[in-house]
Amino acid sequence: ARQAVGELALAAGQPGVAAPVLDSAIALLPSLPPREAGWADRQQRVGDRLGLVQAAVSAHCATGDPARAIETAELGRGVLLAAEANTRADFAGLSERHPRVADRFEWVCERLSTPGFPAGERKRWWSDYDALLVEIRALPGFEEFLTAPREPGLRPEVGTAVLVNAGRKGGHAVLVRADAAPSTVALPGLRDVDARVAALLDAVADESLTGRLRRRRVVPETLTWLWDAVVEPVVQALPPSGAPHRVWWVPTGALGLLPLHAAGHPGEPGALDALVSSFVPSLRGLRDARRRPPAQGRRGLVVAMRHTPGHPDLPGAAAEAESLPGFPLRDNDAVTGEVLTALTKSTWAHFACHAITDPLSPAEGGLLLHDRILRLPEIGALRLEEAELAYLSACATANHGVRHADEVLHLASAFQLAGFRHVVATLWPLGDEIATAAAQSFYDGLPTTPVADNAATVLHRVTRELRAEHPDRPDLWAALVHSGP
Repeated sequence: ARQAVGELALAAGQPGVAAPVLDSAIALLPSLPPREAGWADRQQRVGDRLGLVQAAVSAHCATGDPARAIETAELGRGVLLAAEANTRADFAGLSERHPRVADRFEWVCERLSTPGFPAGERKRWWSDYDALLVEIRALPGFEEFLTAPREPGLRPEVGTAVLVNAGRKGGHAVLVRADAAPSTVALPGLRDVDARVAALLDAVADESLTGRLRRRRVVPETLTWLWDAVVEPVVQALPPSGAPHRVWWVPTGALGLLPLHAAGHPGEPGALDALVSSFVPSLRGLRDARRRPPAQGRRGLVVAMRHTPGHPDLPGAAAEAESLPGFPLRDNDAVTGEVLTALTKSTWAHFACHAITDPLSPAEGGLLLHDRILRLPEIGALRLEEAELAYLSACATANHGVRHADEVLHLASAFQLAGFRHVVATLWPLGDEIATAAAQSFYDGLPTTPVADNAATVLHRVTRELRAEHPDRPDLWAALVHSGP
């Protein structure tokens, strides 16, 4: 009811009336899905509120309150991921001052982040979690323990985070910097997003001859529109710099399916020349990834599926497995149990295989291994203390679909939830040869250290090299994206 009233007020040109009503609706979102249920059920309940976050962000931007727009987006997007992340918080400060309550809380959190327990037990543990949270917040100095983050605590340490939002009458970008208050950039050309996204997804998914020809037309058209409608106004609002700006894109709704990082007119300077880009599920996720201790050693895992039963062969997967260092699991050896065990021992992981994306239920997607699909909830349930880099050389591993877009559930976000600080993924399927060449070039550009903090810069260089080789084929290189600090 609050969503309906707020959207009606916004459509009537009364954003000041709409904003608090929509905020009150978003405040209820975390309590909407039953926490004891599985990912698929929870995403369904939250997905029924499609458009709520976009309306609320639009209202706050229209009233000149970019800080509140950021906080609203953080609370209303990635509800499931935030709930899972709250069970993996850093309890160090609590343990030092109140070890007994910290031990009890950590015990409950460990069980909540372990799949397979009956719903009745999980419901009881969530009740214990809520009771302990009340107890902890009553302790001096812990009043804001695991509360929704405020805007000042979400600012990136370096560079600029860009929240991009589309409304019915155009869109806005909110620029978030460490050294300044957030600011708003009006994007009047950001319209018809759903139609643009549908055209792009149809084009990149169609493997027929007609589809491939359409892809060569639609992808450049999409990149041109993105530059004019979004990226160029953002670049112009950034301070002058002699080098590309470091930015983190936080797009709401279906905007997360668009290659903002590669926007530009064919043959002219564009986003790849002005920006080094990453995508993040949320500013909180970026903050947490940056605070996570980097890996102390480089222990690699390479999962390569040249042959997957019932699916086309991937000859490039064998080449990737042979050229990359790490413990190899190939074809028949790459079964789910072995892969999950190997992940717990690895700090770097490379997957060259098919992936499944379910646009109606992203939680049902996953990586195709020899025996079955390794699904998102299984990956997200991992608690990897030293995970550094996951390179997902598979189909559309950063595609979260349209139906539950603001939950940002895809393979890249699942690997980040598991603990990986950096993830390289794709918005749509890449050709086997291009995927292999991109992966080899990426690893050649990285230093042989345990830490991968220059992953975004290296992937940016790889993408520019592919653009130079195939200037009229952005469908071959615009899909590669980085997520992380």
